[in-house]
Amino acid sequence: MSPVFSDVFTEMAVLLLMAAVIGAIGVRLRQPLIVAFIAVGILVGPSVLGWVSADDQVDLLAKLGIALLLFVVGLKLDLHIIRTMGPVALATGLGQVFFTSVVGYLIAIAWAVALGAVGVITIR
Repeated sequence: MSPVFSDVFTEMAVLLLMAAVIGAIGVRLRQPLIVAFIAVGILVGPSVLGWVSADDQVDLLAKLGIALLLFVVGLKLDLHIIRTMGPVALATGLGQVFFTSVVGYLIAIAWAVALGAVGVITIR
């Protein structure tokens, strides 16, 4: 597939312009910016328009964006809230892991029974 834009700078400028426009539309529709940015990624990615050809540069931009996002989250993090919510969050997380594991195991057993592969999976 041939590149849509003549150089990397034009491609990055169009990507940032698309992110700004769709981000403004998302804010106007009272949606989180992250949802709008994900929509831009899907729109300009290989699945829809296929505008992204500078994979290395876009990958670097994505990594910088994630690092900046995590930095901002760290700035807004309150240790007092973590201390008070810690036990509840730990119990909820462990409960989710346990529930997902049990349900996944039961689904696997049900599929094995439905496919006639009961002898392959042994239940002890």
